[in-house]
Amino acid sequence: MKHKLTVEQRQLLSQNQISSLELLALCNSELSRYMENEYMENPLLEQTSSRAESYTQEDYQAWYQSNYCKPLKNTAGILEEGNESSNQEFDTSNTKNIYTYVYEQLELERYTDKQLRVIDFLIQSLDRNGFIDLEVPEIAQLTGVNEQVIKDCLSDLKKLEPYGIFAKNLIECLLIQIEILGLDDGILKNMITHHLTDISQGKISSITRALDISSAQARRYIALISTLNPRPLQGFGENEKQYIVPDVIVSMGPDGKWNVEINDNWCGDYQLSDYYLQMMAEVKEPELFEYFKKKLERAKFLIYAVEQRRKTIIQITNAILEEQDEFFLYSGKLKPCTMTQMSEKLSVSTSTISRAVKDKYLQFPAGCILMKNLFSASVPVSDGSLINSDGVKELIRELVYEENKEKPYSDSKLAELLSEKGYRLSRRVIAKYREEMGISGSFERKMKHDMNKRVN
Repeated sequence: MKHKLTVEQRQLLSQNQISSLELLALCNSELSRYMENEYMENPLLEQTSSRAESYTQEDYQAWYQSNYCKPLKNTAGILEEGNESSNQEFDTSNTKNIYTYVYEQLELERYTDKQLRVIDFLIQSLDRNGFIDLEVPEIAQLTGVNEQVIKDCLSDLKKLEPYGIFAKNLIECLLIQIEILGLDDGILKNMITHHLTDISQGKISSITRALDISSAQARRYIALISTLNPRPLQGFGENEKQYIVPDVIVSMGPDGKWNVEINDNWCGDYQLSDYYLQMMAEVKEPELFEYFKKKLERAKFLIYAVEQRRKTIIQITNAILEEQDEFFLYSGKLKPCTMTQMSEKLSVSTSTISRAVKDKYLQFPAGCILMKNLFSASVPVSDGSLINSDGVKELIRELVYEENKEKPYSDSKLAELLSEKGYRLSRRVIAKYREEMGISGSFERKMKHDMNKRVN
């Protein structure tokens, strides 16, 4: 048995390259959650807001929703949507629902007519988030009822679901929720009461110094706070809605050129923590220094990879705009263009193009489109021109629409008719396009037609 040595060149991806490709494939909301998890584990990562102004409670609420970009479910199973201002009132239909919902949880026989009038007034005074910004003396003056009666009614109402309803503000709303959950934790209460602004601005070091806790502890507390509901009544009585959040926003500038923007401002920015960099410089224990070193390398890589992801998506979007200018400018038809053709144009791999557009939506003046739908295979025409798959689908749709319903075209017949028009496609490809359009096969179409005839 002879042994033979051979030399071959093989390109292996490093772990960082693999991670970069994984980040590229994430849509913005997935990237936000990914970075949030990294932030929880890495003290060298510091999250900063893209806004420089000082934060109010209303700002914190907006930050809360954007940083935890998922439907927030309250204890009553109500899904909240939107980001309307907290001073908006409910419409009449929602108010009726709230009255019913509150009264169903109360033992009405326990309350006097005077107390029920107060409860009616308090329900009517709720803002869109479920808060009451009136002081007890104000309520007493408006209702003509003793302050103690009002306090007793409010005490009962604050125990109702969705938890946090009838609170005076966001802080009280969150405190009510942790009390009901049985979380009698002084540090958690202190963080909610005094450090919501620090949380909103990502100032972990300020929180750790003020409360004398570690960065890991602070992040765990913040993660716990993120599970609470900052707007317990928003969206009450409304149907659940699904919204598309565009990953890329394209607009036309005054100079007639396209502006491409990655829609990730709401995700927050990440940078290295000065506090822990200083600690790393002063640490003397080798094990602790090695720990900080690994975390620093990971933090630097993530910051770099996220920025590279942004640049790659913008580069590809600009190339798409250039290639499909008629579609974006005049709502024309998409030109045939495959990911392979785009990769050759940009001198990147096809897999890079595929990952960059995966599950991402592009918003432009005429609407919103899934980016992968901007690519389509080309079909040669007998005159030497090309047509994309959308154009072929339109031709198939026209043939099916014009066919004799008594004798609908088979896929083979459709292929034959298209061939006569100069489009050479196999029966299998025709079947694929037909199914993608939701058009039944010839047998099902005839059965449906016969059934309609019998019914009519």
